[in-house]
Amino acid sequence: MPNIHELLDVGTIQVSALLLRDATFFARSLDSRPLVEVASESEATVDDLGRAGERSVTVDTPIGTFETAYMPWQWRGPDYPTLIYHHGSGERPFDFGRFSSNSFRRLFVTADEAIPANVIAVRAPFHDGSNTEYARAMGDLENFVGMLSASVGLIDALATQANDRTSCPVLASGLSLGGWAVNLHRACFDIVDRYVPIFAGAALGEMFVSSIYRKMTAEPARRRPDYLREILDFEAEFSAVGPDDCVPLLARYDRIIEYDRQRPAYAGMSLSVLENGHVTGSLATDRLREHVLSVLSTCSTDRIGRE
Repeated sequence: MPNIHELLDVGTIQVSALLLRDATFFARSLDSRPLVEVASESEATVDDLGRAGERSVTVDTPIGTFETAYMPWQWRGPDYPTLIYHHGSGERPFDFGRFSSNSFRRLFVTADEAIPANVIAVRAPFHDGSNTEYARAMGDLENFVGMLSASVGLIDALATQANDRTSCPVLASGLSLGGWAVNLHRACFDIVDRYVPIFAGAALGEMFVSSIYRKMTAEPARRRPDYLREILDFEAEFSAVGPDDCVPLLARYDRIIEYDRQRPAYAGMSLSVLENGHVTGSLATDRLREHVLSVLSTCSTDRIGRE
């Protein structure tokens, strides 16, 4: 029998699929180059990380340009580690209004305790408008590939500048969509001292064809599962990187980012597990923050194998 965590995941996706109807993933087009190829060739340039405020960034990818943004939430200086955080799917990470809710705000902005790091938030393409606009954009597989690749290009530019500005470690973390982005950055560039993916893996295509999330995937795409795996999975590239720089967190009862399917990518790594599903785990703010801060606190002040 499914438990409450699994039931909430299933119910949430079923309701979302009904509301979106024709605005399902990849309904218009399945044409795209493989994700890992596009991401590895994506480039961006960023300004001074120490200046507060939202910055728009155009990322050049092999399949076009995509608009992203980042916000230095706090810059404590070069003697502190730097945390780059990427939000989840459909979130508006720079919305700090009274009634807003997004993972960056919950984890870092409204935290009771000070975050002992320079903290920079990333916004993916298509996440500055409504959820309906975002869903419509995802009708093209190429937009999904470009979105993640642009996030990777932006993370790479931010990490590169942080590496130049400080002798302390640089960390990249993200929830769900953000977790996929930081894992993809690791597979393509691996210049971050610690990767902290939350509820993500490296078999991204699998999510669209075998998890409950398949209900969000257009029928023509579901009929081509091997193709989606070929375009979106990056397990080989992810596993080719040594295990010491990644500290993942999965949810045991997650029906979207399924534990048993994504866990093999983390072989040899210090994997933490919540006894939650995707929805309940995403709202377990204290546990998620504790995981990220524990990685911050255990990071050596020296470059980890990079000097």
